[in-house]
Amino acid sequence: MDIIIIGTGNVATMLGRKILSAGHRIVQVFSRNHGHAANLANVLHAKPISVIDDLERSASLIIISIPDSAYESFVQKLPHTDSFVTHTAGAVPLHILGNISNRYGVLYPLQSFRKELETVPAFPLLIDANKPLNLQELNTFATSLSNTVITADDETRLKYHAGAVIVNNFTNHLFTLAEDWCKKEGIAFSLLQPLIQETFNRIARYSPAGLQTGPAVRNDTQTIDKHRQILDQYPGLLQLYDAFTTNIQQFHNNK
Repeated sequence: MDIIIIGTGNVATMLGRKILSAGHRIVQVFSRNHGHAANLANVLHAKPISVIDDLERSASLIIISIPDSAYESFVQKLPHTDSFVTHTAGAVPLHILGNISNRYGVLYPLQSFRKELETVPAFPLLIDANKPLNLQELNTFATSLSNTVITADDETRLKYHAGAVIVNNFTNHLFTLAEDWCKKEGIAFSLLQPLIQETFNRIARYSPAGLQTGPAVRNDTQTIDKHRQILDQYPGLLQLYDAFTTNIQQFHNNK
């Protein structure tokens, strides 16, 4: 397929690399910042453009991959096209593309991407389209990129997106806070990394609910009090510690 990618961020970059390696041709990369377009276009062997009117009219597929908050204003600037148009957002509704093309859909990769990574990680693709025939066409393309492709409407994608924020963004923030606390307390965050890895290895095989350990699930109030004392000068971290402790106890006591 001849494909246009609109956007140059993490998702656009990593998805573009995956598309290229799957044997498709990326004809253009669009960004309002021509330098950004040129940098990604060079990686994807495509032509950089920074003017909407320069979009290739004969492209098979246009993939819009921009920040969620930018879609509403951006799509109003796009001319109507005969190309299949998709966006890559989990929290943006399908119908936002309805005025651009008669063939439109969603191609949402359920993964956290960083453009500087050398290897594109595996990712499920959640897809949707405005008509069954278009969905079938999009599914054919999606299966060339991922071994896991499922159809997901707006509500289902939003649920997966919220889940992704909890398991990825929130856990990463906890790691950030823990690393910062370790530095301030003069202990090595690196010594916690094997534990982090083992935690993720376990949940790949078992339900997290059955793996819960620690003083909260044991109702070990003596240890909890000791932890609270050393966290006393870190009110934000202490607040999270208390919230998680209470939530763990409530969850397991109600099972």
